[in-house]
Amino acid sequence: MLLFQISTIRSLPVVCYYILNQPDISLVPKHLCDTIILINSAHISEDGELECFEDDLQQFAKLYDNKTNLFVSITSPNPTFSYLTSSPDLMATFAKDVTQMLKSYNLDGVDIDWEFPVWSKNGKKTDRFQFSVFLKIMKTELQSSDMKLSVAVSGPPTISRVAYDVEALSKYADMVQIMNYDFHVFSKYKNPLVGFNAPLHRMRAEISVLGEMNSEASMNTWFELGLPKNKSYFGIPTYARSYQLLTHYLHKPYSPATKSRPELTNYEDVCIFAKDGYYTNVWNHNAQAPYLYGKDGLWISYENERSILAKMAFARKYEVCGVMVFSIGSDDFNGECGYGKYPLLTKIANLAKETED
Repeated sequence: MLLFQISTIRSLPVVCYYILNQPDISLVPKHLCDTIILINSAHISEDGELECFEDDLQQFAKLYDNKTNLFVSITSPNPTFSYLTSSPDLMATFAKDVTQMLKSYNLDGVDIDWEFPVWSKNGKKTDRFQFSVFLKIMKTELQSSDMKLSVAVSGPPTISRVAYDVEALSKYADMVQIMNYDFHVFSKYKNPLVGFNAPLHRMRAEISVLGEMNSEASMNTWFELGLPKNKSYFGIPTYARSYQLLTHYLHKPYSPATKSRPELTNYEDVCIFAKDGYYTNVWNHNAQAPYLYGKDGLWISYENERSILAKMAFARKYEVCGVMVFSIGSDDFNGECGYGKYPLLTKIANLAKETED
């Protein structure tokens, strides 16, 4: 008798960030996401109190189905986080209010998105320690109601090393969403250049800090700092970053640019240029990332099936807990590109669930 040994690859949970009505709640692909995190619907007031949009939460709660976890993200400018975490009483009250909010709408957890302790403008040196205290208070309160704590953290190692007490993250967070994107952001005076939004690896010419602006360096840094792999979620963007070149004759990464093009962000808009013969598509083997440019000076860093495949293979190689996607609404949810609805998220979800005989 022949015996066949079947080996399976562990399924990776997929976490998806979602802004209400981007797209309409009826179009949210729950089957592609194990956890959906609602953003821009809950904040911290200037007085350190919880502010949430009840209509948003009521709409979001309609996604409940016993299969997909539903979280709410707390996002606010840096000063409000600093103010909240400066007071034990404020933190304790805030944690109770968050827990009550989650109970009221039958939600499963909260995501804390502080961008970024210590590092950001108006950040304080005490942010790092106070954030650790805040996480402990939040964890204690949530745990008593069997709810989960997620924390969104930076991709660039320059921020990660400064902003966080990794021991506290490891101890109190149930999930750590590593934002492996925004490695290159246009600035008219500080960074008037084009560049990859989410390169997987560094390019040969990138040294020092530039050599760390990629997902590989991000993950290596987090693991060197002691973040457990079983809490780490590898972030993948569906959105693009677009720029206007100074001249189309100079079009390689780090070529001079005159401005960003924020109107060209969603994959639904970008794919048109990727398919148009007027534009040139380039695959950078070292970065494992695509970009395109045209004679009109448009330059776009974006994600496609090939870059998604590379990122998912990397995530499996590094044995992370799961992958995170930002965001649902940046994908082609109408199927305008001709690849079906949600082509990027679908590719991620299929690879995350992929098994092997």
